Amino acid sequence: MREKALLQKRAFFLYNAHTMYAQVVFDIPISQHFTYFIPEEFRPVVQKGTRVYVPFGRRNTTGYVVGLSPNPPEKIQIKAIVDVLDPIPLITSDVFQLCEWIADYYLCGLGEVLRMALPPGLSLEEKKTVRLVKTPQGEELENLKKRAPLMHAIVVALSQAREMQVHALQRKLGRRWIKDSLLRLQQAGFIELQDRLTGRASHEKRQTFIKLCDGAGGRAADVLARAPKMRAILEALQRNGGSGRLHQILKETRASRTSANRLARLGMVEIYERRIERDYYGDLEVPPAPKLVLTAEQQQAVERILQAMGSPSRPFLIHGVTGSGKTQVYIEAIRQTLNSGKGAILLVPEIALTPQIVRRFRSEFQDRVAVLHSRMSAGERYDAWLKIREGRARVVVGPRSAVFAPVQNLGIIVVDEEHETSYKQTDNAPRYHARDVAIVRAKLVGALVVLGSATPSMESYYNARLKKYTLIEMRKRIDEVPMPRVKLVNMARAPKVNTKSENAILSEILVERIRDKLAKREQIIILQNRRGFSSAVQCRECGHVQMCPNCNISMSYHLKGRKMRCHYCNETQNAPDRCPQCYSVEIQYKGIGTQRVEKEFEELFPGARIVRMDLDTTRGRRAHDRILEDFARYRYDILIGTQMIAKGLDFPRVTLVGVISADTGLYLPDFRASEKTFQLLTQVAGRAGRKDREGEVIIQTYSPGHMCLQCTKDHDFKRFFNFEIQDRRVLNYPPFGRLALIQFRHTDRRKALEAGYLFFRFLEPQAETFQILGPAPSPISRLQSFYRFQILLKNDRKVDPSAGQMREAVRNAMKKYREHHKYSRVKVSIDIDPLIIL
Repeated sequence: MREKALLQKRAFFLYNAHTMYAQVVFDIPISQHFTYFIPEEFRPVVQKGTRVYVPFGRRNTTGYVVGLSPNPPEKIQIKAIVDVLDPIPLITSDVFQLCEWIADYYLCGLGEVLRMALPPGLSLEEKKTVRLVKTPQGEELENLKKRAPLMHAIVVALSQAREMQVHALQRKLGRRWIKDSLLRLQQAGFIELQDRLTGRASHEKRQTFIKLCDGAGGRAADVLARAPKMRAILEALQRNGGSGRLHQILKETRASRTSANRLARLGMVEIYERRIERDYYGDLEVPPAPKLVLTAEQQQAVERILQAMGSPSRPFLIHGVTGSGKTQVYIEAIRQTLNSGKGAILLVPEIALTPQIVRRFRSEFQDRVAVLHSRMSAGERYDAWLKIREGRARVVVGPRSAVFAPVQNLGIIVVDEEHETSYKQTDNAPRYHARDVAIVRAKLVGALVVLGSATPSMESYYNARLKKYTLIEMRKRIDEVPMPRVKLVNMARAPKVNTKSENAILSEILVERIRDKLAKREQIIILQNRRGFSSAVQCRECGHVQMCPNCNISMSYHLKGRKMRCHYCNETQNAPDRCPQCYSVEIQYKGIGTQRVEKEFEELFPGARIVRMDLDTTRGRRAHDRILEDFARYRYDILIGTQMIAKGLDFPRVTLVGVISADTGLYLPDFRASEKTFQLLTQVAGRAGRKDREGEVIIQTYSPGHMCLQCTKDHDFKRFFNFEIQDRRVLNYPPFGRLALIQFRHTDRRKALEAGYLFFRFLEPQAETFQILGPAPSPISRLQSFYRFQILLKNDRKVDPSAGQMREAVRNAMKKYREHHKYSRVKVSIDIDPLIIL
């Protein structure tokens, strides 16, 4: 079939009134579809949602069928579908409908969204590869170096790798135009250019097994008297219960595949393949769930949700304090959903939360639970996805992308910690918000949506106030456990503990309380929402700060290896011994990162078992799981980490939570800074005293009078909401207005700015229902070598409630902008309802 694909690559078919045509989209940032002829042998299987392998431009690639038509568009030549990759559509009708809504609302290509709805790595693509077939030697190589330096560089690069994809070779050489040199090298017989298929049609893992046939054991002595290896295979199979993996049996007996094949020809064994299902969490210890008696609040919440099942309903918002038992409410609601023959999706904000949640849900629902998240291998995600698609898993747990899971007969979607910004995809299109997508998907299939949080987002709680959501309050902790006592420590006045560091970062009261908890064999969680050792390296003499050469932000110092690292582009440099500007040796480390906190704790508490959890310590496979599991088993006394330790975790021994610097995110140039800080501090405070031990929280700050911190101290969400909503109302920020962010990036500052002004010209005539701010430099104006300018749009929900007119204006402006090829190399991104405007 693949040979056929290459032969048909340039195939065209003339117009024929009796042929069928398919509209196909690709994983590219445009909403246009392309029409292809469907050869007769493919017509029975090509449907909406089917993946097809088609010629696109100068190569073959994977596309998605989004429509069928008996008539071609008004043009003479139409390319033909080369291959059909799915016997049945992988994308279910409800997920396809959801993808269409996402593409329309978030102004991205439908192909980009459909790609998100499928496991990674399924797409096939034809890519040009170059292979070195003859290496020039001696004088020939020297002449090539003098006469054609680029050709010489290509040969040298290929001599190390022998074969490379052309785009990888371009990156290695730092040259974009190498086609002429490649053709000349091919004509000279030095290289060979080929089209290769990358990607796989399937991620199924299959293994070969061998088993004894009936009566084989009794015949062994007669038939195999002179074949010791064949006899050894039979004996090994008998020891292993009659069957086993062929590779393992051959390894154990040191026999060859030839011996096994001869046994199969004699009818003594059977060799066969079996599909192996991989499970990322297959080794989790999951004891049976204990019988729990629901509290009165839990029971009332469950009853209200169950009453809404089977009928159109508004989304539920559970506002429950930390430790109030929201997870058990989710479990009971999902249990009833499964009993009614329907499926469920549970969205969690952090991969770090997944192991605890998986244990909890698998103890309740056994192997009916499937997990989807980005730390799984492509094969593991494919197996989990297939298990869901086939209906063998009816409960799906995972971060934001799990909202696309092909759950059969979906009955409920639960969004835990609904306020979390990680539910919003920000890096690449489609820039969707999983909470909002969950609400739309539930509406499409008639399912329930349950949102839960101790600190709901301003938008969700405002919707509950307007009765768009059904509000369920859970004000008490399980077993009437009191909320932890919160103390604000003013670091401008409080006595500090001096260590070997230049600036004291710990108050005496926090150190005192930690020592007390360690003596009582209780556990402590310490939050510092910034990784690394320090956030900046500065010269005391001239004030020079080491900046990233690619981004206009300071580089963070990492103690391990004494490296400076940019957390945005990962640029790494050795830490300076002298100031690069004035050559002074007076270097100071400013700001506080988790590595510095860990180092100071090791000095102050030498006997304590300390573990750090941040992006630097959780890069490996299952690293999150190991750290949290060891902490839960009391292998560590103190857990230091960033925001990934702040929510959803339940450790009975934790009685103290310390916050090193509450001001880290409080004064960022973001109108949501106070909201995010309040949510983070309230969530991490909720980790303390969750069982039968009283909890306490110590928050170090230089702004103890800030309303955000005062409300955190009193566990008073409603007071914070009422204060914050007034500012939002005056400035017309969400939930009173909707936002759209258009960003322009280029390595040339002038081109990025000019592109912004061109887009502004197309937008301005349509700006009747929204305000245009910009173009202006982004708060981080240079990132990863790109200069960044942005336009922020703000609409008035009273005039345009759904922001449909604003989105249509952006769509029209983008269409006109793309017609100006002068700025085609300026990267433009559109973010509807942005959560981050830095």
